[in-house]
Amino acid sequence: MTPPKFILLLWPAIDKLLRVIRRIKPLKADSSSIISLDLRRYNGRPIMLNDGSEVKTGDIIIELHMDNAWFKSWRKLDTKASHSLWEIPWCLKQDLRFLAQQVVNGMYKDVVALHGCILHDKEAKRLGFQVKDLADTLWKKASYFYIAGLMLRAGKKESKLKKRPLELKEAWLSRAALLTRYGPKHQ
Repeated sequence: MTPPKFILLLWPAIDKLLRVIRRIKPLKADSSSIISLDLRRYNGRPIMLNDGSEVKTGDIIIELHMDNAWFKSWRKLDTKASHSLWEIPWCLKQDLRFLAQQVVNGMYKDVVALHGCILHDKEAKRLGFQVKDLADTLWKKASYFYIAGLMLRAGKKESKLKKRPLELKEAWLSRAALLTRYGPKHQ
């Protein structure tokens, strides 16, 4: 289900409100990062990740978000001359390296894992994330509705969303996997 067009006018305000409520901040102070994040306590069932790390109820995790402002400014650039879609995974890797360095430097010392909801599971797997299906809950439906609205606001055609429905999944990366894959030796 996609949002009605008249509601899409409210999406920038809704997005800003959600970012304030959740205290979502850009990864880098200069807002040049593709990733935004917020710290929170995990309140789900314990999860065993592929590398043997466990995320328990009450553990502190970093919730990852794509920074819509980054995409907006990126789209304004001349796509033929200055960038391509292949640049996005490279930017994500650079941000994960930056985040790993912050973890090494003692910031986020209590964080046990990174978590995010994604639409492109193949790319997340290439970045080292463990991808899991989300249970069919009201939260998943609301998240899909919200993300579909963001995509429609960004210019994606509604017919494309209906033709190839988005499958919302969750992605996990343990602290250990972040440091192994993106830590200082990979700078």
